[in-house]
Amino acid sequence: MAADHALTSWRNVVAGISVGAYLIPQAMAYGSLAGVSPSVSLTISVVPLAAYMLLGRNPYMSLGPESAVALMAAAAVTPVASAYALPWTTALAVTSVLVGIILAVGWLLKASFLADLLSHPILVGYLTGVAVLMIMSQIGKIVDYPVDGETISGLFKTSWLAPNWQTVGIAALVVVIAYVFRVWSKRIPGPLIGLIVATLVALPLEIPKTGPVSLELPILGLEGLSLEAVAALLIPALSIAVVSFTDVMVVSRAFAGKAQPDSGMEMRALAAAQLATGVVGGYPMSASSSRTALAHASGSTTRFYSLFVIAVIVAGPLLIPGVIAQVPVAALAGVIVYAALTLVQPSEWRALVKFRMAEAAIAAACAVSVVLFGILPGVIIAIALSIAEFMARLARPHDGVLGFVPNMAGMHDIDDYTATTVPGLVVFRYDAPLFFMNAYDFFYKVNDAVAPDTEVLILNMEANVELDTTALNVLQELHDQLESDGVALWLARVKNDVLIPMQDHGVAAVIGEDNMYPTLPTAVEAYRKRFIS
Repeated sequence: MAADHALTSWRNVVAGISVGAYLIPQAMAYGSLAGVSPSVSLTISVVPLAAYMLLGRNPYMSLGPESAVALMAAAAVTPVASAYALPWTTALAVTSVLVGIILAVGWLLKASFLADLLSHPILVGYLTGVAVLMIMSQIGKIVDYPVDGETISGLFKTSWLAPNWQTVGIAALVVVIAYVFRVWSKRIPGPLIGLIVATLVALPLEIPKTGPVSLELPILGLEGLSLEAVAALLIPALSIAVVSFTDVMVVSRAFAGKAQPDSGMEMRALAAAQLATGVVGGYPMSASSSRTALAHASGSTTRFYSLFVIAVIVAGPLLIPGVIAQVPVAALAGVIVYAALTLVQPSEWRALVKFRMAEAAIAAACAVSVVLFGILPGVIIAIALSIAEFMARLARPHDGVLGFVPNMAGMHDIDDYTATTVPGLVVFRYDAPLFFMNAYDFFYKVNDAVAPDTEVLILNMEANVELDTTALNVLQELHDQLESDGVALWLARVKNDVLIPMQDHGVAAVIGEDNMYPTLPTAVEAYRKRFIS
């Protein structure tokens, strides 16, 4: 038992050292995306680790600086800081606090399910667009040349001269080494190895270096802080809250094994991390898939491995400040480019194209919107597209007439099988909840299914788990229409959650509860006895 405990402890130590070594260059690099110094970014990265360690549940999760959210934070703060003369660090801290408050309210309201609004195609497109923006934001540092902004228009406005091939080579070296180790072994922090090699190569070169790094917190100023400025940051904070929580849930699901992640607990832990980070003057954080994967590969058994991550972060600036100071700026840009490239997954794009072109088109639209309009509008467009896709599926779901298939139990769609129907009987199934967007689609399709010799139409309501007022009205209208055509309307598989609203509305009495059957076979058998026997 003691040996097992020792092994477990040693695995956590190894995981903590590995993740800490990986986090240092990421914190320094991603901090530049958010517009904070490497020293501040390193110091702040301790806070979300401690918060998740106390409140989280996943034994591998690594909260901290994350590229996409850091870029979103910068995009959120830029116009507000300029419009209200608000100090950059204050604007970032307020944004983080707002993100924490939004997530805390979401946790209290049990709204963790909202992360599911971002469908897989939306996430694929969003991450691709973010990757493009991340690379564009680092071009100036890579070529060692001032770029007129960090957008496509800014790149075109720049009067390009010859790049500094030394800095280009340093950035490329980091990317190549990181990819080599990514393919060879995910246990080894490739970006850190690349950063070390690039630093050694760059020692004799006269290129921009990181400079002195220490543990320090930002100096918060309250000048310019007003209710108007806070209000201006609210919508961007909402977008960051959605994206950061989605990141956490995606990572949590990927490393949860067979156990279902507790989305509520994850939202609570993330809310606490964002609040604590903002209070000490940091910027919004999120889950890191790469660091979490490294903790998993290193054998972490408990989230308290983060204690050793924190120890590495604190020890780095204290023990080797001179080494960190020599890290080339272009090398940190290379880390960001590598992180951006890992966000783009060609296999996912191929899968979307192969499966359904409509979903590939949605992913492409999301990616383009992020690149052209920016992170925050892109997120809003992504959520709108996700909701629209969902509603479109509900508005026009699958439907079918059911029949009997030889040597196969039950009733099945006659379009899928060679099936026979019962003379004078139509069994119809509509595979969605009935509500205002699809109620009349349901009405017209049922009427289209009715043949001239139909005596009874049975609705298999197994999939109709919910009815709104519009659907109840349409159901009564359908009954009246069928009755005028001499066709009786029967229902099968009516759940209590559907029956009660029907009774309250009055349509149950119109149809007649004696025409409602607990199962489809009993309804068909009742028809045989009444009309065929």
